[in-house]
Amino acid sequence: MQLKVILITVVACLQLGYSQNCLRDEISAAFTREVLANNNVYDGLLEKINETIHESISLAVQSELVQFLSPITKEINHLRSPGKSPCTPAQSCKEIYIKDATSTSGYYWVKSLSAHAVQVYCDMETTSCSEDKGWVKVSSIDMSNPQHVCPSGLNTLLESGKRLCSKNIDGGGCSSAHLNTNGVQYSKVCGKIIGYQQKTPDAFANYYSNRALTIDDPYVDGISLTHGQNPRHHIWTFAAAVHEIVTRAPGSLCPCTNIQNPTQLFVPPFIDNDYFCDTASSELYQFQFYPYDPLWDGSGCGTLNTCCSFNNPPWFVKQLPEATTDNVEIRLCTDEVQGNEDINFEKLDIYVQ
Repeated sequence: MQLKVILITVVACLQLGYSQNCLRDEISAAFTREVLANNNVYDGLLEKINETIHESISLAVQSELVQFLSPITKEINHLRSPGKSPCTPAQSCKEIYIKDATSTSGYYWVKSLSAHAVQVYCDMETTSCSEDKGWVKVSSIDMSNPQHVCPSGLNTLLESGKRLCSKNIDGGGCSSAHLNTNGVQYSKVCGKIIGYQQKTPDAFANYYSNRALTIDDPYVDGISLTHGQNPRHHIWTFAAAVHEIVTRAPGSLCPCTNIQNPTQLFVPPFIDNDYFCDTASSELYQFQFYPYDPLWDGSGCGTLNTCCSFNNPPWFVKQLPEATTDNVEIRLCTDEVQGNEDINFEKLDIYVQ
């Protein structure tokens, strides 16, 4: 029996035309599934082969064997397509989409600089990140879903019926989490963050008061997206301002606030124009949580500012100066204790390409 099993397996591999050692496991698995699903047919083929074991296999038996192997052929051919198997990883999710625009979102195998192949989720449908399709999903968190959890390094906060991700320190500074890119090379980052205002964050006031602050410091009351270490490289900043009324020190308001009577506001040069700024308070500030006006969602702005149109929130797309495989770092920052100000988020979506 062992000889016959070897024989039919060899014939199967020859019929399928595979010599790649990497695909042997896939062929074996597909072959086993077909045998289990069609055991009677397989046993019949073995008997016919056994009858002519010392002679050449008849054309009729060969024809039956080809028919038996047909679904295995289709399955293995599917695995040979770029991204369908660790043996045939694609260069990127975008390459998969370009080669087959009917590709659906799901898990595919792509090449990594740190490994032969890694399995990632390719989004082939979103148009939020521009017309280009084929993005690697790095992180997708919605804390209104009880199955979702905050990234390691951040705390889970329950506030006014909402589950949120917040800093894990009480005081000035930043709490950091790293979003794994699996070593995939990328040169574009796309995403959105939807957060909420807690008490009196002051946007860029800390940087306005101390121009020596760098990207490594709490230069903003809000969220900073970066990649790399020593040095960090800026991707996008999400600033939270105290309110929309121009009665505060420069820097504590959004630069897009009160365009009819602009104030001398200051944005750190190392973030350039790659930021969103928002506030949930249209009146004088209160020491409270603002659950009904999410930050950075592109809506709820007052009539005297352009914050809902500046850079068109909620989605950003950033072209990096050069390609990288760095993980994406998300940093929640304030310069004062949480009793005075805090920032948090409910939704986080990050894609790279």
